[in-house]
Amino acid sequence: MKHKRWFLISLMLILSLLLVSCGGGEETADSDAEETAPADTTESTDATEEEMAEEEETAVEDVSAEANVADIEQIRIAVVMPSTISDLAWSQAIYDSLLRLQAEAGGPEVMEIAYTENMFNVTDAAAALRDYAADGYNIILAHGTQYGTSMFEIAPDFPDTTFAWGTATDTGSSEGITNVFAYEARAEEGGYVNGVLAANLSTSGVIGVVGPVEAGDAKLYIDGFEAGVLAANPDAQVNISYTGSFGDTALAAEAANTQIAAGADVLTGSAQQVVGAIGVASEQGVPWLGTQSDQSPIDPEVVVASQLYNWDGVLSDIINKHQAGEYGGVAYALTLANGGLVMDFDESLDADAVAAAQAAADEVMAGNIDVNALIAGETPAADDEEAMEMEYPEIEPVRIALVMPSTTTDLAWSQSIYDSLVILQEHYGEENFEIAFTENMFNVTDAAAAIRDYATDGYDLVIAHGAQYGTSLFEIAPDFPETSFAWGTTTNTGEEEGVTNVFAYEPRAEQGGYVSGVVAAYLTEANIIGLVGPVDAGDAKLHVDGFLAGVRDTNPDIQVNVSFTGSFGDTALAAEAANTQIAAGADVLTGSSQQVVGAIGVASEQGVPWLGIQADQSPAGSDVVVVTVLYDWVPTLLEMITSNQAGEYGGRVLQLTLENGGQTMIYDDSLPAEAVEAGMAAEQGIIDGSIEIVAEPRN
Repeated sequence: MKHKRWFLISLMLILSLLLVSCGGGEETADSDAEETAPADTTESTDATEEEMAEEEETAVEDVSAEANVADIEQIRIAVVMPSTISDLAWSQAIYDSLLRLQAEAGGPEVMEIAYTENMFNVTDAAAALRDYAADGYNIILAHGTQYGTSMFEIAPDFPDTTFAWGTATDTGSSEGITNVFAYEARAEEGGYVNGVLAANLSTSGVIGVVGPVEAGDAKLYIDGFEAGVLAANPDAQVNISYTGSFGDTALAAEAANTQIAAGADVLTGSAQQVVGAIGVASEQGVPWLGTQSDQSPIDPEVVVASQLYNWDGVLSDIINKHQAGEYGGVAYALTLANGGLVMDFDESLDADAVAAAQAAADEVMAGNIDVNALIAGETPAADDEEAMEMEYPEIEPVRIALVMPSTTTDLAWSQSIYDSLVILQEHYGEENFEIAFTENMFNVTDAAAAIRDYATDGYDLVIAHGAQYGTSLFEIAPDFPETSFAWGTTTNTGEEEGVTNVFAYEPRAEQGGYVSGVVAAYLTEANIIGLVGPVDAGDAKLHVDGFLAGVRDTNPDIQVNVSFTGSFGDTALAAEAANTQIAAGADVLTGSSQQVVGAIGVASEQGVPWLGIQADQSPAGSDVVVVTVLYDWVPTLLEMITSNQAGEYGGRVLQLTLENGGQTMIYDDSLPAEAVEAGMAAEQGIIDGSIEIVAEPRN
């Protein structure tokens, strides 16, 4: 009861802030608008604005979201906006950025901020823009596409004043205007990510969208959202309703109620109207996925994800350009890659759903997913689709248990095989493919108990995912002759001991390691590379051997410094080792096992490229993880499952290689073309046998 009461009070406060206009700085604004139709990104319908909609192609400048105003001179900035600074959406996002920049610059005495709110009436907004310019403000933000016509009329009268507007890419250069910047949010990117998340959260398969006006970044967001949902679940139903208003919270509430009545169990929407929709979501306990600004103050329990607009980098670049005498002519875009769009996921969310959303964000940032192409209905060519398709054999229902030394989210050894199990479960369905797992089994005795318990409980395949579990496994397996056991990395199936129901597996990590070594040799400028190893054994040793051979065969003059921490999981030791390597001159790093999360953190802080192996480690440092040797266990797991169901319970050694697809090389788009070409040539050489990997002796 307390929670609902708190929500109602909060909602009343927010609604009152939305409805009351209050000025900032030296200005106040009164709105005499009769309708809320024009707002953050909608297009005006007069002829001049329609002509402006046919914008010339403008190069969009990609700037980091990091602020850079610590050393600026005194400056005065004004912003005219269609709603309030507390709208939890379009206007608040840019105002919050201005406040952050003001604090970074040294406070109001360095950066003065004035604002005029609730400028639904374009004529009143134009008057405010002109008043600010006449009053000597250096930079004036017309924060709404509907203000463009007025701004282009005013800007030439104040050639030393900088104007900026969005969302738009037209700087007026074709009209001879030189003092206008433009900015846009590529909202479809975060929309896509939220869509993937929504598809993974929904149990009904019905998702509701409460849109304002079908224009600008609102449309981009919704189009991207729908594409993300359908990419994750083609059978999902996305119901989209546009209220026709950016600010009518009652209409948004009505739309949300309609969506829920139609079966939606996840909701999203955009613009300042969504306060009403989130209110309904809160009452009904339906998750809400937000955009533009942090909407969790309405109800932190239902606002479970947000695409946040961070204007810091764009605004600081405009400020610095203005003070350098450049008053306009540049268009900017907020994207996931430059940090202008930030995805924020609540800790309460299902880990698998978040992982799917984060993977989608990584793919968008890497350029592997073109959201606009998906929106336009473009799909990969048929040949590409066939190449990507995996042949899944028919199997009987199966129960698989996994005992592992670390966690399903270690970004390394354990996660790689768990992710493959999840892929199989998604294909065959939970009713036909049961997964159980036990994590963090550092203690071999505890691991043995878990292995025996799973076998006793009737699991068909029990995987002991660590070479340290072998002795226990060989003691347990004979007691369960029709249960298949598997372990790795090893080639010992227990045949000499008379054991017949154990599979052995090993990734030939020297292969991917060799390719990474070749690429690393092309990346280093210092001719010093650092390698952070765990223990000199298993696939970690193979990786080191292959990496050293790849570097040596590419450039024998390069020095590779290898350090073993003595631990598979101590991230602090790995971080210390990475710092030591960098201090010794290394400008490229690699390493393996779950410990490397610490090393990647150091690489990210220092801006040093990282070459990973086992699982996708980009979540630990998407800006530095440039190569990944990805372990794909799906074919190996299917081989064990189908053998078990054919009455063959063990006795085979299975390997992950480049040739059989057990290892896949992933190259980041940021890599030099010659480095990627060399890596791909090394892959082919290993596959066709023309490259023999010879490990050099190590003490």
